[in-house]
Amino acid sequence: MKNEIIRITNEEKNDLLESLDKTSCFVVEIDGSEISTVNDLFDVMEQKYDLHTSDGTWGRNWAAFKDLMTDLEWIDSKKHVLIIDDFKKMLTNHNEEKERLLRYFEHSILPFWEKDVLRVVVEGETKEFTVYLVD
Repeated sequence: MKNEIIRITNEEKNDLLESLDKTSCFVVEIDGSEISTVNDLFDVMEQKYDLHTSDGTWGRNWAAFKDLMTDLEWIDSKKHVLIIDDFKKMLTNHNEEKERLLRYFEHSILPFWEKDVLRVVVEGETKEFTVYLVD
C-alpha cells in the first residue's frame, strides 16, 4: 500500500467513482472552486470528515487539522479517498496555503495512515488513503 496524491482528469475521476466500492471505502469529494480561503477549506473538511474534539470544537489551524486528520477513529473504513475537484481554482489567491495543504497530506497525514499509525497508536491499523486532485 502506498498512500499518495494523484493528479487526474475529470474523465479519470468519473471512472474512479464508478470503480470504487463505496460500502468499504470512505469517499469525500469537495469542490475546489468553492474554496477561496483557508477558513473555507476548514469548513468543508470539518463538515465532510466531522472534525471536532471531545468538546465539539477544534482550533481551526493547520496543527489541529493535522491532528484530527490523523485520528479519524469515528470512520470505520480502511480505505479513504479524498477527491478535490477544480483543484486549480482552489485557494487561487492563497498559493502558499494550497501548497501547505499538499505538504500536510504528503509529509504527515498520508505517511501516518500508511505506516506511522502502527508505532504511534496502541493497536493502530493502517488505512489506504489517496488524495485525487482533479484539473
